[in-house]
Amino acid sequence: MIRVLLLSASLSAAACSGRERTDLAALDVVDSVYVVPETLEPFSGAIVRYFEEPSDQVQLEGGLRDGVFDGDLVVYHPNGRVRYMGSFRDGERCGPWTENADSTETGNVYAEVMREVETLGLYPPCDGEEAG
Repeated sequence: MIRVLLLSASLSAAACSGRERTDLAALDVVDSVYVVPETLEPFSGAIVRYFEEPSDQVQLEGGLRDGVFDGDLVVYHPNGRVRYMGSFRDGERCGPWTENADSTETGNVYAEVMREVETLGLYPPCDGEEAG
């Protein structure tokens, strides 16, 4: 739960800090790598994807390095609730991942925590993290 709050806060701060994010829709995918259409060079930087309706609502935010996911990634349900979140290193999932398949809140803190724990996936540690 604390990780969810910290990750959401850091992504919100990045969004509000003026850090420019590129819409994934503006990039092409070549051999599973996101590239800049004009140059076909792998893209590196902050990315965002929006729902079709409403088109100003964030569906995904994170980052790419050399055209693959790298760093923290958060994907949202249409109601704004986090759908899943975790980290990537060089295009591979790493560390803990949380998934909230249900877009509705239970209204019960215990049930929310249990649902979060039940949907926690653990991947190999990200670079610089210790296992344990």
